[in-house]
Amino acid sequence: MKATWSVVVLFEDAKTREKAVKFCDQLVEHFWSRCEFKMTWMSFSALADPNAARDFDAKTRRSDVIVFTTRPEVPVAAAVTDWVERCVANRTDREGTLAGLIDSSPLLTGWAVEKHAWLRSVAHRAGMDYLTEVPQDIAKSIPDSLESYSERARQITSVLNEILHKPASPPSLR
Repeated sequence: MKATWSVVVLFEDAKTREKAVKFCDQLVEHFWSRCEFKMTWMSFSALADPNAARDFDAKTRRSDVIVFTTRPEVPVAAAVTDWVERCVANRTDREGTLAGLIDSSPLLTGWAVEKHAWLRSVAHRAGMDYLTEVPQDIAKSIPDSLESYSERARQITSVLNEILHKPASPPSLR
């Protein structure tokens, strides 16, 4: 059975939405054999609607991947940065990935540098990975139940087995 990954996409305008569509297409193409994806889309302007923002906030808190796409040449509106900060802070201990799609040029300048630094900081504070392109692999999530921790603790891997059966070295006489 395939895992289902929830992806939320927050985009600035039609041009940045197109960039997010390409990213999501690559994500699905790369991982379709292992994962199914549930996509939710929201424009910056739609966050002005309190009901839509609240619904999107709930989906974002539960998501596995957050895609944030914006133009590189202008700052992000304060209302959007405030929403992102609040929303990601409310994720509690949920792991995930934040993908910042800002500028595809190898040399970042101006607002693109500021935006990447801000998004990387947001991801770090939320305990999330930060990406700027589709990853080579999707990490498995950490188990979230006591039973799964107990089961993992009972497993003896080859590394643990080697450690447990390694003869003790005699103490040094120095």
